[in-house]
Amino acid sequence: MPYREGIGVTLKGLFGGEAVYKKIWEQRKQRSPRRSAGAPGLNCLVLGGGGREYAIAWRLANCNSVTTIDAVPGNAGLSLFTRVIDQSPDNVSWLDEHVLASFIDLAIVGTDELVAAGIGDALRRSGIAVVGPSKDASKVEWSKSFGKEIMAEAGVATARSESFADAGAAKDALARWDAPVVVKADGLALGKGVTIARTLEEAIEILASPPANSGRVLLEEVLEGDEVSLQALVDGETVVALPPARDHKRARDGDTGPNTGGMGAFSPTAVLPDDQAQAVADTVIAPVAAVLAKRGTPYRGVLYAGLMKTADGWKVLEYNARFGDPEAEVTLPRIEGDFAKLLLALGEGRLAEYVAAEPIRFSKRAYVDVVLCAENYPGPPKTGMAVLGLDRLPENVLAFHGATKRNATGDVIVGGGRVMHIVASGDSIAEARDRAYAGAERVTFEGKFYRSDIAQQEVAVA
Repeated sequence: MPYREGIGVTLKGLFGGEAVYKKIWEQRKQRSPRRSAGAPGLNCLVLGGGGREYAIAWRLANCNSVTTIDAVPGNAGLSLFTRVIDQSPDNVSWLDEHVLASFIDLAIVGTDELVAAGIGDALRRSGIAVVGPSKDASKVEWSKSFGKEIMAEAGVATARSESFADAGAAKDALARWDAPVVVKADGLALGKGVTIARTLEEAIEILASPPANSGRVLLEEVLEGDEVSLQALVDGETVVALPPARDHKRARDGDTGPNTGGMGAFSPTAVLPDDQAQAVADTVIAPVAAVLAKRGTPYRGVLYAGLMKTADGWKVLEYNARFGDPEAEVTLPRIEGDFAKLLLALGEGRLAEYVAAEPIRFSKRAYVDVVLCAENYPGPPKTGMAVLGLDRLPENVLAFHGATKRNATGDVIVGGGRVMHIVASGDSIAEARDRAYAGAERVTFEGKFYRSDIAQQEVAVA
C-alpha cells in the first residue's frame, strides 16, 4: 500500500502546538495499519486533498479520541501529521480493502465530486461511520434545479428562477427576463458555475461559454443583501448548526474578476451572529432535511446553505453537500470539544443523542483565512514553483495546505490553483485579519496573488 511518511518539521498549532502532531505520529507507528481490532482510539479516513480536507484532518488531530488519520490523496502539508496515501479516492474496490486492512472507524468525504459519485454510499456498505450524504440526497448540490424543487416542496424562501434543458432554451427565454440576471450551471462547477450578467447581451455570452453551455442551466433573479455561509450537521431530521461564516468568491479586490472556489473567509460575522445560527438553520436547512427524509433519501452529513439576508428576510441561494472551502478553514477551529466524537455520532446516526449530552459549543475566537493562489487562477494555473517561508509564520497563524505537492527532493511546490490558506486567530476579526495578512506576506512562490480585502467590510462596520 503506497504512502508517503511525514517529515520532521516544527509546527505551531492553535490548539496543542507541535505536540499533537507528535502524538498522532507516535500512535501511527505503534498501531496502524496493523493494530488489533478493538484497540482504543479512532482510526479516521479523510477523502480529498485541498484546504478543506487539511482543516478537517487538522481538527481531528486535535482530538484525544483520535489514534490515526489517513488522507487520500492528501497534499504536501497533510503528510506532516497524517498518512498520505497515493490512491484515487473514488477507487471503491481499493477503499473497501483499505477500510478493512486499516480498521477505519470514521470516514469523512471531503469534496463535492466524491459526494456526487456516491462514495458515501460505498463506504457505508463497509459498515463504518461515514460523514457524507448518499448520492441521491446530495443531488441538492449537484443539480441546482433539483435543489430548487426541494426548496419549493419544503417552503424555503429562495430566488425566483427558471430551469432549462440547455443554454439554447435559456437564451430563447431571456426576452422575459430583466437584467441583471443570474446564470447558473445546473451541475458541479468547482464553485465557478454562477455568474451575474449585468446585461442581457452579457447573459448571452455567458450561456455560450463553459460551464453554462454544457447542459441544463438556470436563470435566476438577482438578490440584494449580505451573503452568509451556514453549515450544519444533518442526521436525518436532526440539524445542528455550525458557526456561520462569510467568504469571498471573486478573484480580485472589490468583488471583481471571475468567480473562484473561494479567495478567503472569516468567522464569526455580525450579519449572522453565532447565537442565531440554530434558529436560521431550523428555517432554511431543517425543512429540506425533512423533505429528503420523507422521500426516502435521508441526509447524513454536512449540509451547507449559501444564504442572502435580504430586506424580506433570509433566502437560500444554493445548497452544498459538504463542508465549505474556505469556510471549513475558519469554522472548524471554532468548534470546541471532541470534534471526532461529534462526527462519529453523526456517522452512526445518533447525533441527537450525542448533542443532548454534549451540546455543541463555539469558541469566541475570531478566524480569518487569506487564500494564496497560483498565477492565472481560476484559469489553468502555473504549477511546479517552490513554496517558501512556511517556517516563518507569526504566532497564531497556520498554513493550511491546499493545492500543494512535493517534488523529488521533498520540497513543497505549487500543485494547483488555490495553493495555501493562511489561517489566523485573534480576539477580534481585526486582529485575526492583521495576523493573516502578516502570514500571507511571509509565504512566497512565483506568481503568488491574493485579495487584500478579506474581512475588510466586517472590520469597517465593527
